[in-house]
Amino acid sequence: MTKFRPAAALALALAATMPLAPAFASSGDRDSRETRRVEENRALAAAPVDAAAAIAAVRAAGHGTVREIEWDRGRWEVKTVNAEGRQASFHVDATSGAVTARNR
Repeated sequence: MTKFRPAAALALALAATMPLAPAFASSGDRDSRETRRVEENRALAAAPVDAAAAIAAVRAAGHGTVREIEWDRGRWEVKTVNAEGRQASFHVDATSGAVTARNR
């Protein structure tokens, strides 16, 4: 007859559940990332100032040539380069179109 060893049984049970731990742990993270992505897409679709208007606002403010634009947390992030080759980044409010320098 086999002798029951509680420590061995516990170790075996823990080892059997280890591969499942990351899947259970990341399920909430995955859901929250998906929720944030959906909310950002809704905000982008509802924004009165679109990418073209954000570019126009930065150019009208005299900040050089736009080299990149990205939607970031409810506002536009616009990266520019001026005639001397200096790079700068600005935020454009998605509601008002106000241009502000991005603090790094």
